[in-house]
Amino acid sequence: MRAAIKYLLLFILMLLPFGVQSQVTDEIYHERLFYTAKLWGHVKYFHSAMAGYMVDWDDVLLNSLDDIRNAPDNESFNQALLDMIHEAGPMETGSTLLPDFPDSLNNNNDTSWFYASKLSEDVSAALDTIRVRFRPQNNRYVSEQWNNGPPAFLVDSKYESVEGLPDENMRILALFRYWNIIHYFFPYKYIMDQDWDETLAEFIPKIVEAEDALTYHLTFKKLTTRINDSHAFFSSPVFNAWQGFAFPPFLARYIENQMVVTQVLPEVDIAPGDVIKRIDNEEIDELRGRLRKYAHGSNDEIIERTINDFILWGQGGEFSITVSDGSTERTLNLNRNSSNFNLLNFDDSPVWSETFSDDGCHFGIVDMGRLEVNQVASMFNDLWNTDAIVFDIRHYPRGTLWTIVNYLYRSSINNANFTQPDSNFPGRLVWVYSNIGEGTSSPYSGKVIILFDERTQSHAEYTVMGLERYHSSIKIGSTTAAADGNIAQISLPGQIRTAATFLGVYYPDYTPTQRIGIIPDIEVRPTIQGIRNLQDEVMNHALQCDVLMHTSDPDERGSISVYPNPVHGEINYELSTEFPGAFSIDIYDILGRKVLSVNQSTSSGTIDVSGLANGVYFIQASFFDITQTGKFVKVD
Repeated sequence: MRAAIKYLLLFILMLLPFGVQSQVTDEIYHERLFYTAKLWGHVKYFHSAMAGYMVDWDDVLLNSLDDIRNAPDNESFNQALLDMIHEAGPMETGSTLLPDFPDSLNNNNDTSWFYASKLSEDVSAALDTIRVRFRPQNNRYVSEQWNNGPPAFLVDSKYESVEGLPDENMRILALFRYWNIIHYFFPYKYIMDQDWDETLAEFIPKIVEAEDALTYHLTFKKLTTRINDSHAFFSSPVFNAWQGFAFPPFLARYIENQMVVTQVLPEVDIAPGDVIKRIDNEEIDELRGRLRKYAHGSNDEIIERTINDFILWGQGGEFSITVSDGSTERTLNLNRNSSNFNLLNFDDSPVWSETFSDDGCHFGIVDMGRLEVNQVASMFNDLWNTDAIVFDIRHYPRGTLWTIVNYLYRSSINNANFTQPDSNFPGRLVWVYSNIGEGTSSPYSGKVIILFDERTQSHAEYTVMGLERYHSSIKIGSTTAAADGNIAQISLPGQIRTAATFLGVYYPDYTPTQRIGIIPDIEVRPTIQGIRNLQDEVMNHALQCDVLMHTSDPDERGSISVYPNPVHGEINYELSTEFPGAFSIDIYDILGRKVLSVNQSTSSGTIDVSGLANGVYFIQASFFDITQTGKFVKVD
């Protein structure tokens, strides 16, 4: 009997660690990972060991996660964190001084988490020691794409070699790596819809609990949409196979809140202007709703554009589609294949041409998606005597702006100001100012008309910004993709490759462009009826003599200047012309909601905006039917 009791007690003792471990609930484990992610990123980008290439910090994380997961109590968890920090070795102090820079250029100004109750005093002290002793330094995990250029992030073989579903520790590494890159280097973190810490807490359990490859990859795709960036491209073998590599025999856009066919290959029994109602018997609105969570974009128009791409690309072979021509619906079977996309985008028409409107005005038309740098001189030679040149930037241009400006301006121009992440000081942004072009003593004298829409993205938006500086420019179309600035690629376990905008782009007066886009002087959008009539309504509007009477000279637009921009607490405003009486100033958020309204009586003054949340705002001064508008960014 005693022997049986002895063996029973021994068996219970053997099980005891497992019993204690079972008390570490999923909630506790996920909270541990939250602080581990932030601690790992802090050490990775600030510890002196990372400048000396002395330690593989990814491997340190992978080797520490089991201890973090299995720690029976909070004391053991903190010891695991200390052990991880000690793997980096002693923190050295450099001889240089830390640069002084304002909070508006600090992407990492909240270190209060160092002292969270979950962390021990020893861990807090170790984190703060790294902070205090840090000096700008090289880092093995981040460099520059070119001298004084945007960041480039290390591509490790471990990210490329793991296919499909990485194990749990490798999935956690992927999440930590992506989250910290965005946290320290994404210049637009302050205008995300969701706090980035909240996003981390939300996605930790989703990444940890992913049971198969597709779930993991789609979960990561959803994570990338949270940065609200039209540059958040995403690819992996698993995701690409899910999306498909084949294209239908038509193009479509989201017009008047419907998915509308805009171009069709010959001998296909649908027509431009047909509205898509169902695909493979699924209602199009339900399909769009189901795919929305995977759609990245800086604004709603780009999210709808991305959803279109998800719907159009698919598996090769036959699919059913139901369309309406406005009076009747019909269902037919079509085929996706690998050649349709190129056929639909083939264009052998002239890159530039000239035409006369019915009322006698002489226009040049330039397809900026096909104009090459070596063709710019010939283009201007042919179109020099036109009343206006229409630059169609509804496609991606080919780097011609730097040459074009030499035919439009008498000297170089300051096209934009940039906030650039400092690869030697993670979390710090620096202002970069750049002039482009050299100018000419005999510039083009006609008007410049610029066409754009939601397909105008990145370098295309930068090109619009360069052309709209012209003294007689007119912008026609609809809001652009709102993602200017150079991108950087991020490689992650599972052969995932994604990207983001890593150069902040602002107008010379510091007005932001990200998530706002380029705003037209004359808004013109295509209509379903116009497409059915095979009309390019945006181009048609541009090719009218009346348009040449429109003025968009900066001095004549009626604007309100605001500074400093970005602003912390109090903003100064100045009207371009004085109103004859008392007027109101209203401030709207990026969604068009009025968030502040004040009555003023002087053409310049100050307004307290300290109560506003961080983000982009529009400011509008109104006196009866006279308005002046501007934009500013609020930051802490």
